[in-house]
Amino acid sequence: MSRKRRQIESVELRADGPTELTLDDLYNWVVWQFPRPRRSGLCGAVRPPIANHTWFPALINRHDKRVFVHGHLEREFATPAEAAEWLTSQPD
Repeated sequence: MSRKRRQIESVELRADGPTELTLDDLYNWVVWQFPRPRRSGLCGAVRPPIANHTWFPALINRHDKRVFVHGHLEREFATPAEAAEWLTSQPD
């Protein structure tokens, strides 16, 4: 697959790795935090305000207001808990 970016609403997601965004970039998205620390933030999940859209795993750093969205994955996650659990299962 040669695509470099994926557009969802007003957010452009990288196709080759996590996309670094700010919380302001995701102002109308649903942001869900899982109470499990990971690297420099919390495991979580985000999804756009589109009915029945799947969740993306996300590393959320509230202090810096940065979010690393894993929108490049081929796998889909039906719940925020599934997305966050996937993130916790990945090696550092």
